[in-house]
Amino acid sequence: MHVRSIHRAIILLLALVCAVQAASAFTITTETINPASGALEPGQQVTAHYKIAYSMTTADGSDESFDFSTGLQNPVWTFTIYRDGVGINTFTRGGFYPTITEFELSYGSGNIELDAQLRGSAPSSSTGTVEVVKIEHVANGRVVDDHVVTREVLNPAEVASQLAAREKQLSDLKVNIDQKAAEGVDVTAATAKYNTAADAIERAKTASATQAATLLATAKTNMDSAANLLEKAWAEKDVGDAAATIQQVDDLITYFKDNRSMGSDARVVAIITKRESAVQYYTTASDELTRGNYAAAKTKAADAETKATEALNDATALRTEIGDGFSFNFGSTLLYIGVGVVLILLVVGAVVVYRRRGKWDELG
Repeated sequence: MHVRSIHRAIILLLALVCAVQAASAFTITTETINPASGALEPGQQVTAHYKIAYSMTTADGSDESFDFSTGLQNPVWTFTIYRDGVGINTFTRGGFYPTITEFELSYGSGNIELDAQLRGSAPSSSTGTVEVVKIEHVANGRVVDDHVVTREVLNPAEVASQLAAREKQLSDLKVNIDQKAAEGVDVTAATAKYNTAADAIERAKTASATQAATLLATAKTNMDSAANLLEKAWAEKDVGDAAATIQQVDDLITYFKDNRSMGSDARVVAIITKRESAVQYYTTASDELTRGNYAAAKTKAADAETKATEALNDATALRTEIGDGFSFNFGSTLLYIGVGVVLILLVVGAVVVYRRRGKWDELG
């Protein structure tokens, strides 16, 4: 293909792209929906008002239109076309899917706007999402641009059911908090979230369905947070208890080593081995706690507590066995030798004293 032909083809393609973009362009200059926010209740009246700036022409063969739709019940649509701020055509449509054709929308040059107003009511159905309004700009049989607004519809009966469910959840949470408090768990943070949830549930009892739904959602969020904080505090206590038991073992091991010189004693070595196993479990439990894996942290803390308790029981028994006085259970060969020397000296001394007494008796 000749270079000039290629350039012409590229220019033509760019022109077509620009033409499609121009044809598909529309701008919403006004959007007003009443009620402005929040969930809807079945049968509640809803209105929507739009002003749409656009540019269409019947001469380009693009076959453009605006397709409207709604999920509201008993919809009534009122459309007004403005040119340079002056209304030049007003018409009313019913149904869920009105279409405004290019022929109806094209009013020559000037600043053209479409004013669309919708009246309807929220559907009387179960809780769910409803499409308040959808605006689609269609050209050549395809949607080139759209705008959608949806809202939640809340059935009062279902909100009442949610209220009962949240009250049950709150009651179960209180039982759990009280139980953990009795076990020595710090429940301060969980209790604060519980109180916030309880307040929201109490207010929901006298609120509208929409307000109640929001309050119940707040209550659920706080109860979930309280449960998580309670699990965290429980895990922290278990990990802390394991650390305390390990510390007791360490204190006894230090006593055996420093005060009784039993570092090499087989019984002390066995205690140290169990203590090291407990520390390994404790380290893993601490890591899981830091990562927020509270169930895993509690499991490993329980393993650490078991091993540490075994070591503590053995250490306590050994401490009782050797007592507070002089012990012959030395772990050092040098100490054995020293004790032997002392015993020999005692025997020799006794013999010397005995012989001297015998001589004194002869002289006497």
